[in-house]
Amino acid sequence: MALVHSHPGGLPWLSEADRRLQIKSALPWWLVSRGDIHKFRCVPHLTGRRFEHGVTDCYTLFRDAYHLAGIDMPDFHREDDWWCNGQNLYLDNMEATGFYRVPLSLCTAGRYPAVLLRRIGG
Repeated sequence: MALVHSHPGGLPWLSEADRRLQIKSALPWWLVSRGDIHKFRCVPHLTGRRFEHGVTDCYTLFRDAYHLAGIDMPDFHREDDWWCNGQNLYLDNMEATGFYRVPLSLCTAGRYPAVLLRRIGG
């Protein structure tokens, strides 16, 4: 089941009011805009989340933020403490999610939208 909503001639993503209603309904929303259908799974607010590895962790936050911008990224199985075992979930799966490395100088020059990854601790 999903809720179908439209933005005739409008933007192809959910408005702030749409998001509030979507979270209350707990349903996926299909948005019709400019002749296309955009599907948005219900994701919790991006702020105020409680950390739970594999459920509401760093990658989930990253994935959900891009989903709300209309970019779907796959979810990857990940063991807790993968970063302590020499694995790098982000870099190993970067191409599968449509990202690629660019020199930091190009990011800071504003030539590319960027995601900066930083490891803290561990």
